[in-house]
Amino acid sequence: MRSTNRMKCRCPSCGAEQVWQDECRRCRTDLSELRLLNEKICSLEQKLIDALNTGDYRHAVRCAQQLKQIDPVLLSDVLLHLNLSQDFQ
Repeated sequence: MRSTNRMKCRCPSCGAEQVWQDECRRCRTDLSELRLLNEKICSLEQKLIDALNTGDYRHAVRCAQQLKQIDPVLLSDVLLHLNLSQDFQ
């Protein structure tokens, strides 16, 4: 599911690329769980960015840790490797 473009998905069954829907346009595979997971990732990424912008580093670290459990994206990796993460866990 790893993707830099969270607006589109690629079906794990047939490889068709499409905007997020609950069903693949080509093979009709159920993508609803992947869509929900993508929404969770997008929400956590936005919360992490908002926390960094407001200086709430403890919340940012918690968001990054949650993201790391779901999908080890670059943004969470960078934050977790900063010295700040040790100070605010």
